[in-house]
Amino acid sequence: MNDLNNYSAEFRPDFQFSDFSKEFLTELLRFYGRAYMAIDGFWYIGVKNHVDNDMALEVDHWAWDKTTRFELKRLVPLAGIEGDGIDALFKFLQLVPWMQVTDYRLELESPKRGLMIVTRCSILEGMEKEGEGREKDICSQIDAAVLRKYAAFFNPNIKVEPLLLPPREDKQGICCKWEFTLE
Repeated sequence: MNDLNNYSAEFRPDFQFSDFSKEFLTELLRFYGRAYMAIDGFWYIGVKNHVDNDMALEVDHWAWDKTTRFELKRLVPLAGIEGDGIDALFKFLQLVPWMQVTDYRLELESPKRGLMIVTRCSILEGMEKEGEGREKDICSQIDAAVLRKYAAFFNPNIKVEPLLLPPREDKQGICCKWEFTLE
């Protein structure tokens, strides 16, 4: 298997992802998750700087609505995810590109209740470093809307509620905690 360090820079017409090790492909997936979120951050800051934060937040809602539809329509069938419970939703969440830039755990406590606990989030860390307080709106509005759209795709009776959201006093503590319940 070839890893990037061993990969020749010359064109190879027979290139296959199967030429690479599992470790390299795992890191490549994480890289693409970071790139995915970097693009989101770059355009958000661009709109904020050229217009204002309210417009950037409005466009962010629009863009993430389109993105969630795109992801669900393509990723669910690609992964062969079936079912209408929290377990199916959690299978999907493990594959979402932006989840690749977080350290998290999904706890399925029962078929009717699950938790997502994020212990490291590079997006949150970037906003905290920026120091403008945008994390409150992004996490409570955008993330909530995205998670609710994902949940509704699998089952409109899955409710998503934040149990803990930024801003954080302890920058080393839990980033956020979400509860998923099936009524």
